[in-house]
Amino acid sequence: MRSVPFTAAAAAGCALLLLSGCGSSGDSDAGKDSKASEGPLQEYMKPVTSAYDDIDYEKLQVEQENIVASCMQEAGFEYTPQEYSSVSNPWDEDIEWGTEEFAQKYGYGYSSGSESEDGEEEWVDPNADYVAAMSESERAAYEAALWGQQDEPLEDDAEYEWDWTKAGCYGKASNETYGEANSAYEDPAFTDLQDEITRMYEKVQSDPKLTALDAKWSECMNEAGFDFAKVNDAAESISEAYNALWEAADPTTGSVDTTAEAELREKEMSTALADAKCQTKVEYQKTAREVQFALEQEFVDTHKAELDAWIEQYATDKAAK
Repeated sequence: MRSVPFTAAAAAGCALLLLSGCGSSGDSDAGKDSKASEGPLQEYMKPVTSAYDDIDYEKLQVEQENIVASCMQEAGFEYTPQEYSSVSNPWDEDIEWGTEEFAQKYGYGYSSGSESEDGEEEWVDPNADYVAAMSESERAAYEAALWGQQDEPLEDDAEYEWDWTKAGCYGKASNETYGEANSAYEDPAFTDLQDEITRMYEKVQSDPKLTALDAKWSECMNEAGFDFAKVNDAAESISEAYNALWEAADPTTGSVDTTAEAELREKEMSTALADAKCQTKVEYQKTAREVQFALEQEFVDTHKAELDAWIEQYATDKAAK
């Protein structure tokens, strides 16, 4: 299966998304004013989230890969560290995800990381040939050492809590390199508060103002030749299609059906552009921000004591260092 290895940098990013609302922006001018995308809760929690601003993730990823290599050697396998310096961000950081400009160039961004501007593969697994030469049983042991042993298949709708102690050499390396960086989001004292934040953001999508716009957006998409009921359905359909494509990859080489991949990329681009245009037409993201910011302010007012405790704990820790 072609995928970039999981790192705790991704885990940290997911944690930070709790304070972003995880929303795309369909307004072509959205994002030009950074304050337009930062709500009351995001502003309030900056003493905690700003701790991530100075982290050199590329350096930590190099350290992680070296720890993985050492761990795999102890387990009896060879492992060549991935050179993350060769994997650059495929997106222009000045173009906001979800805008028409982004969609025109990158679609939803699902396929952007697999190819460079000239169409050549950017990410190549340096261990692919080594793994391909293994027998089925050897490969299973290698994967178990690298990622951990999965006891039973995960259901599609099941909640999954990552446990580094059961995640093989990557889990060990992730904890050693990113454990401190993720501490604010792994502290059991604030787990319930984070769950409340997640539920608060989930309320945004179910707000009557947005469900009314879903219908208008759906009508616009129908006129463009697409059949989706809600805004989130469009991107999710492409995500699910890519998951299916990668799950059907050759188990030995990790290669996928290139014709199907090209067709899916074309579908991604056309869907994302129509989606962005229709969101702009109905002013979906403008309304979404209004709803989100109102809920964030209500959340800050209601949970100020817990938020202050979280800030005091981790802003103070940062200052002490």
